[in-house]
Amino acid sequence: MYYPWWYVPVITAPMLIAFVAVIHVFVSHYAVGGGILIALENRFAVVNGDKTYRDYWHKHAKFFVLLTVAFGAITGVGIWWTIALASPLATETLIRTFVFGWAIEWVFFVIEIVAAFIMYYFWTELNPKTHVIISAIYAIAAWISLVLITGITAFMLDSRGLFANWNEGGNFWYAFFNLQFLPQTISRTGGAVLLAALYVFVHAVWTLNENNLLLEKVVSRMSRPIIFGVITMAIGIVLSFILLPENVHRAMERAVLINVLTAIFLGICLIMSALMFFGPILHPKSISHGFAVSLLIFGLTALATAEFIREAARKPWIVDQIVLGNQIYKNDVEKFKITGFLRNSQWQKIPSDKIERGGMIFMYHCNNCHAVEYGLSAMKPLLSGEDDKKIIKDKLRSLNKPVISMPPWSGTEEELDDLTEFIIKISSTNKK
Repeated sequence: MYYPWWYVPVITAPMLIAFVAVIHVFVSHYAVGGGILIALENRFAVVNGDKTYRDYWHKHAKFFVLLTVAFGAITGVGIWWTIALASPLATETLIRTFVFGWAIEWVFFVIEIVAAFIMYYFWTELNPKTHVIISAIYAIAAWISLVLITGITAFMLDSRGLFANWNEGGNFWYAFFNLQFLPQTISRTGGAVLLAALYVFVHAVWTLNENNLLLEKVVSRMSRPIIFGVITMAIGIVLSFILLPENVHRAMERAVLINVLTAIFLGICLIMSALMFFGPILHPKSISHGFAVSLLIFGLTALATAEFIREAARKPWIVDQIVLGNQIYKNDVEKFKITGFLRNSQWQKIPSDKIERGGMIFMYHCNNCHAVEYGLSAMKPLLSGEDDKKIIKDKLRSLNKPVISMPPWSGTEEELDDLTEFIIKISSTNKK
């Protein structure tokens, strides 16, 4: 194989990626939306000469910088670390395809960091009008970073180009301007602004509980970004769903988990919309500590659910139509059926023992989604004592036929037999 496997017991490697990525998304979206709100509200305070209101946003900027710069940087590095270990081929593909995009994003990331520190540490030293410009520079740089990252993650879900087929055009721009780029940019922008407003609620009720007038003003002002965020996010999600590839629509229709997550997501969105409308929008004085925290938890849960839906809907692909879930290129499946799956491995000596070979094939071909005995989609409970060699072998040979979210079998008949023996061994441990 191109790279060695990485086995994460119980939760599996993709779920570890999801866990780290979702935590980072909680912070990265706040980094974008919060930057936009700080820039707008800072300008509003300067234009209206409202020192008290501007002082609040100075306080908020400290909370904002600590959370987004310090914690955000750690989780960002964590994502690179986990994807490089869990999905090295997909990571290589994305780096090769989007090296120009990554370079641009890193430039804007540096601008973000510098602008964030200047914005906070020179809040009172700089001329207010100059400071407004600095906060606007941060907001623009952060949003451009979101746009660039969205183009890359959207490509993983749908590699069809907006202007040409990426596989035929083969350049960065065709890949970046994929069919999911625009709707996901719209939905993520709305989501970032909405989530940032919820962070502001929590921060404001904890720091302004003795200043009811200022708290009411902050909450009232945040009703605008809430409305903008809800409407924008809804438009983006609807467009994204309409433009999804046919295979993703089929996977979503057939997968119980995706349907459950979608129902949860829609339910949370409806509850949040009602709470925000009858709470901070109509009655800004009514917001409390518990209410603010509850709204933020709802918002984070909705965002996490949406991320899991996107990841689950992508299967069997890690990168749509290019890299499969078993860590090989789509174009290599037929070749590996002839030359052998393990023969393409440069990392380990092929064992002489049949079951050991089967275990190695399992690690390369299956462990990206399945734990062995215990954990997420573990093989042992899935088999439920099944030990009929022909039945197991036939199922493995046609992995992607009954379950379209699984990659096709990608080895020789001999390797299929090795994997079957390993599966039977796992199954036999179910019996007492």
